[in-house]
Amino acid sequence: MPRASKFSLRQKQFEEMNSHLLYLISSLNNKSEIEDFIESFLTKEEKIMLTKRLVLFMMLHKEYSPSIIKNTLHISYETIRIYQNQLISKNKTFQKLIENLLKRQESLNFFKSINKLLKPLDLAFNSKRNMKARAKFASGNFS
Repeated sequence: MPRASKFSLRQKQFEEMNSHLLYLISSLNNKSEIEDFIESFLTKEEKIMLTKRLVLFMMLHKEYSPSIIKNTLHISYETIRIYQNQLISKNKTFQKLIENLLKRQESLNFFKSINKLLKPLDLAFNSKRNMKARAKFASGNFS
């Protein structure tokens, strides 16, 4: 994931700049304005990074295994570990926002489709240790 410049700002400078960003974001009134802003403001890589980070927090909150997260989002185990530790230390407001996001119908549908796609992968992982999973995987019955 991209990193910030190695040249740091003075704290006061950063706070002033951050204030402008927060004001700008809070002034957006609807989905269309938000989409236009994100499309114009962020690079393709930044949008991918932020989207993956959000879904990573959602998957960690839902307690998906690191191997499932790795294969779904194409990120390293180290990245998963770092964000797993960060999720634990996030404030209650952040935790509540993730919980509310997970309750949305779009999120429910998204994770339902992920679970359907990952069922064969999960069976493959478990087939090494579990005879029933091995039989199910070999038969092609992924339900």
